[in-house]
Amino acid sequence: MWDKLLHRGMEKELEKKWENISELLAQVGSNLNILEEEVDIKVQKEYFNLAKMLSTNAEKYQILCKQYLEQINDLYDETLPLDKKKEMLVILGTLDDISVYRAIESFSKSEGALQKWAIIALQQSRMLIQSGLLDDPGIFISTGLGGQGSLLRYFCVFLHRTDEQLQEFQQRIIQDEIETALAPLKGIIEQIDFYKSYSTSLLLLPLDTNLKKTFETIINECNLYGNFLHENMIITNVKKLSEQEILTILHKKN
Repeated sequence: MWDKLLHRGMEKELEKKWENISELLAQVGSNLNILEEEVDIKVQKEYFNLAKMLSTNAEKYQILCKQYLEQINDLYDETLPLDKKKEMLVILGTLDDISVYRAIESFSKSEGALQKWAIIALQQSRMLIQSGLLDDPGIFISTGLGGQGSLLRYFCVFLHRTDEQLQEFQQRIIQDEIETALAPLKGIIEQIDFYKSYSTSLLLLPLDTNLKKTFETIINECNLYGNFLHENMIITNVKKLSEQEILTILHKKN
């Protein structure tokens, strides 16, 4: 009884969130900025927390803007502490200056401890310049798995009803049904992998995709050919789950 009530409550919450996203998209139109690269959520949280802290002191912020603009090449100074470079990237990412954008872009291409920080700063700088040209602030969306264009990336785990790896014809069915479901959405399959008791896929989907309805359809269509998938599955846009993480989730669920 309680399980059913909880399930219904979760469904209503998901439907409400989906409606809110649809309303948001109707308001902003195409001026949507999605962080395309995969950036750990912890890194993003640290970046935006620092940005919030720096913005609380307007006078100090203006001083740092001038200072870091003059010292922008210090990003490549290996003797400069990482914390100072993080502060530089956060400040530089808020400057509406195409030359600063190019400098951050160049720095983001160099592999190092701050590459992900540079990627976030670059996205903010791009959005700021674009907003100035369009006279519209737009909306910035970031997830752990990133996206492509106006699509968000999702890591999906389909659970097998047995502990055996699927047969080839069952693997083809999953791929075919995913392709069929994604076609009208203009979604993209980036990767599909098959393991002993589950299958994973990396998909790009529009922000307003009704995930529950889409994946219910995929699973139901697959199960017409042998009922080999569980109704429940794992979907996340935070990170790619490791085998151990997936098995841990399944163990807790059981």
